[in-house]
Amino acid sequence: MNNVSNVAFVFVVCGSKEHITTLNFSLQALKKFTQHEIIVVTDSQRNESEIQHHQIIDVHTPAHYTHHQASIWLKTSLHRILPANKLYAYLDSDVIALNNNCNRIFEFYRPPITFAKDHTSIQYFSPYALNCKCYDNFLDDKNHLETALRRALKHSNYPGQYSNRHYRELLKYLHELTYNKLSLLKLVISIPLSFLFPFHLKKNIVLDSKHKRWIINKQFDYPVLLLYRKKIKKEGYVFSFKQQNWFSIAGNHFVKKNRCNHLIQAIQETFFIGVANNFQHWNGGVFLFDHNSHAFLEQWHQNTLTIFSNPYWKIRDQATLIVTAHQFGLQNHITLPEEFNFIADFYKPYIYPHSQKVNSFFKSNKIISPSFIHIYHHFGDKEWDVWQRIEQILGITT
Repeated sequence: MNNVSNVAFVFVVCGSKEHITTLNFSLQALKKFTQHEIIVVTDSQRNESEIQHHQIIDVHTPAHYTHHQASIWLKTSLHRILPANKLYAYLDSDVIALNNNCNRIFEFYRPPITFAKDHTSIQYFSPYALNCKCYDNFLDDKNHLETALRRALKHSNYPGQYSNRHYRELLKYLHELTYNKLSLLKLVISIPLSFLFPFHLKKNIVLDSKHKRWIINKQFDYPVLLLYRKKIKKEGYVFSFKQQNWFSIAGNHFVKKNRCNHLIQAIQETFFIGVANNFQHWNGGVFLFDHNSHAFLEQWHQNTLTIFSNPYWKIRDQATLIVTAHQFGLQNHITLPEEFNFIADFYKPYIYPHSQKVNSFFKSNKIISPSFIHIYHHFGDKEWDVWQRIEQILGITT
């Protein structure tokens, strides 16, 4: 265990009440588990509400920046702001401590700087990093498909509502089938039987093929798409099991996925750096740094200022983090274990709490007991089973 005096946690936030409310919750959680110093760096002149913490470093940011730009400016300037005699763990305001093991994060520092892996590929991140229209094109294709499915199914519960816990439970079960051959076999066998009578696949999940529906908890039904394939085809779409994607007959193309290589191209054109398609980029939400990190952080800061003035790039620090990692030859640098930046994605229902282990979560076929959980959207969503478990663990509510 590191000495209390030579390590510290640090948050950066400024601007909207929403972000400060998020920070205050995360501060309350971290204080339950650590005796280490906690520092908040902010520009108080921008803040819409009060930060509930005593150790605050107030820094004036460039007045012409948006709040978002100002927060990134502060984050990538930490080497200029903080004393150089400590090892720091930076945490985004939406990163929540869940147990005492959060203090072990400092043991995993490897100079010059240590990040955790992101939860997506660089191709998936690309549309969120650039104004390349790929995300808009993905949404257009998705909306056309969902409109066609609504016409074919004539069902109020399609497309599925992610905020509906019953729908999420069904998606979770279907995803689990990919990891359980016996359950998958049971489903295949049950389909013809379920034309005669509703078939219980689980206690609360019933397949009723006669009426082409799933029944969840006796009160929610959802269409079985496979049994509507002829009607869906009349609306112009067929599903390819080989490609695991919908094909538009009229458009003669597969429905666009939310992926592109434009970020790799933009990095080459803007910074003259080649990035491999399979590079596993880092997540900027949690990282360890000390005096050995100053050159890296300064370069990250300068790279970020470069894209601030380029309208093709969205205001993000994670894209320039990819650039900086390559400039320092750190593509294969050691990263933090996932338990110190467990990224919970609301739109992936196969991430959910363990039913018997209070401090553990399932992610696909893995069980993870996170020390920090990263809630980068749907923070405080009380209908989400992940958030419900967070409040249960901490004993605090939003």
